[in-house]
Order: sequence, then C-alpha cells, then structure tokens
Amino acid sequence: MVAKEGRGEDAATLLLDAAAELRSDPGCELYLVNRQAGEPDVIWVTELWRSQEDLDEAGERIRGSDEVGAVMELVADAEMIELDLLGGKGAREPAGASQDAGGVSDHTIVSLTDAEDLAARFGYSDRQEARFPNEELGVSQTGLAHLRLKPNQRQPFAHRHNRAEEVYLVLSGSGRVKVGDELAEVEALDAVRVSPRTIRAFEAGPEGLELLAFSARHPGDAEMVADWWPD
Repeated sequence: MVAKEGRGEDAATLLLDAAAELRSDPGCELYLVNRQAGEPDVIWVTELWRSQEDLDEAGERIRGSDEVGAVMELVADAEMIELDLLGGKGAREPAGASQDAGGVSDHTIVSLTDAEDLAARFGYSDRQEARFPNEELGVSQTGLAHLRLKPNQRQPFAHRHNRAEEVYLVLSGSGRVKVGDELAEVEALDAVRVSPRTIRAFEAGPEGLELLAFSARHPGDAEMVADWWPD
C-alpha cells in the first residue's frame, strides 16, 4: 500500500498494532509489515493464513471497525496480490509430523512443552502456565490447551466461547471450578464439560492444578471476562 504523502510512519504504526493483535489468532501464521527501502510511504504487508476460512473469519471480525477506518484514512493506493505457497524454507510440516502417500500429514507427535507459555509472555507466570500447542500439532479442527495453576492460585480471568463446547480433564492436583453460578470441587481424572456462552474459571488447591482443555476450533471465539469471580 502507498500512504498519503508523509503519512507512511503513521500507517506502519497502525499495521504493527494489528500484527500484535494477531499473535493470539491461531489462523494467522505470518503477518509481516515492511517499509520499502528509500520509499517511506510505501508499505508491504505479507500475510500467511492457515486456510481461506480463517482469513475470511478474521476479515468479518474487523470489517467496518475503527481500526480499519483509521488505516484507510492514511492510504492513497493499495493492491492485494494473492500467492499460492509451493514450498521452500519455512514451509515445512510441524516437527514430528508424518505424511501419507499423497504427501499430506496424517499425524503429529509433539511435547506439550514445545508450545510457548503464554502466561509468562503476558505477565501471569506467578499464577499459572498456559500453553496452546495447536500450531505445533498442525491441527485444523480441534483445539487443545495445557494449563498448570500454581498452588492456591486462581486463573487471572474467566472466559467463555460463543460457539465451542469445551471439555476439561484434570490431570493432577485438585481445586475448584466455577461454571456459571455453580462452584464445584475437582480432582485428578475429573472431566468438566462447559457449554458455549457459559463463563468458567479454575482455582487450584494447595497441590496446584494441572488441566487439559479440548474443543472444536473456532478462531476468535473466546471472550475473556475480568473480575467475574471476586474474592
């Protein structure tokens, strides 16, 4: 895109903000913002999406938003070029993947610890670890989360899903879960099903609490809810 004269820096800043927001979108595998050398008002954005559906869903979420409007106010000209990825360095199957006779991955084996601890990235490492190894597994329809709550700690915020039903499996430890208005004790090998639109959060007991969470994948489906479970 070509920004209006002298507005390239402002446009780039807004696009970098968009890139930061997309870090948590599993459907977006790459979003790079570049300035053309010697042309401060010419900006290239390179995007790689897991599927056309993921891209379409992201487009619907931002359509008509103030953020998009702010970028377009700075743009004099823009063009989209679609590419078909054929391969090359970086275009590999996830580590541990196997391929069938047609070259399509039929399974993946990874360690849960291969996924980044997002709790540490966002400053919640005093309460929990939170890993979402979906990219590492290369999943397309199923979401997986691995959570470790530290002893006597509660999740920093609750959440709900608009479309996805979610199942939690307690691997070790014990604690409590609040689902809607109900508060229940949980321990190892307990499974908890939560329907869409229902708010939930976990709290660990003195031994801590380790969980796996499974659901159908709907990028952008989760909604965080702060201050829902007051002390």
